[in-house]
Amino acid sequence: MINKKILAGILAASLATVPLITTYASMPDIEDVSYTSGDEKEEEAPKVDKAANFQNSVNLTDEVAKGDETSNVMFSPTSLNFALGMIAEGAKGNTKKVLSDYLGTDNFTEYAKYYLKAAKYFNPGDKEQTYGYSSKLKIADALWLNKGLTLKDAFKKNVSDNFNAEAQVLDFSDKKKTCSIINKWCNESTEGLISEIVKPEAINQDSKLFLTNSLYFESGWSSPWELSDKEEKFGAKEKTKYMESKGDVYYENDAATAFGKSYANGLEFIGILPKNEDDFTLDSLDIKDLLKSEPEYDEVYCKMPKLNFETTAELSDILSNMGLKNIFSNKADFSGISDENLKVGSVLQKTKLELDENGTKAAAVTSISMETCSLASPDPIVKNVDLTRPFAFLIYDSTNDEVLFMGKVVTLQ
Repeated sequence: MINKKILAGILAASLATVPLITTYASMPDIEDVSYTSGDEKEEEAPKVDKAANFQNSVNLTDEVAKGDETSNVMFSPTSLNFALGMIAEGAKGNTKKVLSDYLGTDNFTEYAKYYLKAAKYFNPGDKEQTYGYSSKLKIADALWLNKGLTLKDAFKKNVSDNFNAEAQVLDFSDKKKTCSIINKWCNESTEGLISEIVKPEAINQDSKLFLTNSLYFESGWSSPWELSDKEEKFGAKEKTKYMESKGDVYYENDAATAFGKSYANGLEFIGILPKNEDDFTLDSLDIKDLLKSEPEYDEVYCKMPKLNFETTAELSDILSNMGLKNIFSNKADFSGISDENLKVGSVLQKTKLELDENGTKAAAVTSISMETCSLASPDPIVKNVDLTRPFAFLIYDSTNDEVLFMGKVVTLQ
């Protein structure tokens, strides 16, 4: 039997095996995006199949939601893609192909370098505050090596140049210290929103390497919400005091209505209300079509609850069933990372959201590790979108068509 080393994500959670779902990796529908910042010349993004990215993210969020249908879910496509993009840099053959299909490009490093630069446009930092919130969008990557493991120079240089990820050597036999160092990075890179990603029991004698990505977003609203002083129903059984505001954009298709409301740093919150009051999946809402809709309206008013929740999800089974089975198998080829035989053992992500009438904080951490293992009208047209029952949402960079966070809210408890 071939002894393979495992590339695994570390977060404290697990999900049941999921049924087979389709990975959308059709390359023809490729979108061009670009950004400008201040006096900088417009820079065009590398070509990425954003339609494939979006549908894969919808499918993955729906599968995570199946793990606990009574809880809220939030997933960060950006954080996962950056983590997978790092390992794709060291993948060869069919392993490289399946990762390229999922990521929508065979050169994610170019996109990573582009988006790290583009994200600075939304990150003026602590100097600019709106309603008590700074405007920040920060992406961080790191490598944590067990002593004795040698990474190939080309891999280290590429992840450093394109992901700003530096390698630090640790002694994994001291599990407590190893966790303390990695978790300190996690806590600092998410400004305290997520304080822990690795626990001692996640490290065994075969553990070799952790690759981590964090995504931190903070911003006040472009205009604040008014908080009601009376409680109203959310769904059939709960009550809450709602936030009310005028929205910036209204969307509608056959499955849902939605509003867009801007943050002070230019990103957008999109609240999506299914027309069917029964349980729903994000896939059933056809969100990509929804965001392209141009319904006739003059004003949109919206209502939603304050939110505060976190999600921890093990994504390995889901990703395996979405076309990435190869990376978890002994047939995986990560020979561009190290001379060791490597495969992915697990991929895990932790996210947290705090949203109130003044602004939002959201964070995600995705970690990957290596270990030895064998496995028009005369009157104004006014629209209302009241999120007073289960709904979906996005935190969205429309300039670059980048979904930073995607989620489903079913409870306020």
